[in-house]
Amino acid sequence: MKKFRLAIIIAVGGFLAFGVTQGASSQDYDGESLVKTRCSQCHNLGRVEAAKKVKDRAAWEQTVDRMISKRDNLLNDAERRAVLDFLVQK
Repeated sequence: MKKFRLAIIIAVGGFLAFGVTQGASSQDYDGESLVKTRCSQCHNLGRVEAAKKVKDRAAWEQTVDRMISKRDNLLNDAERRAVLDFLVQK
């Protein structure tokens, strides 16, 4: 009986740990809001909107990654994806 109870506790713990490590997806974040709050700390939104007209995803990835490298904790991975998804929308 004790072994069975221990097996149940381990199984439930494993499921809980798996759920916690899944993290947030880019769909959990609003890319537009992130751009307005994070990117506008250094850039006006007119600059971002003008660049949206000419940059493709690869160019935005380079730009966003360069900005992330300049500021610690600017965006986590899911936030980065949400920002990129927003920026490539025309």
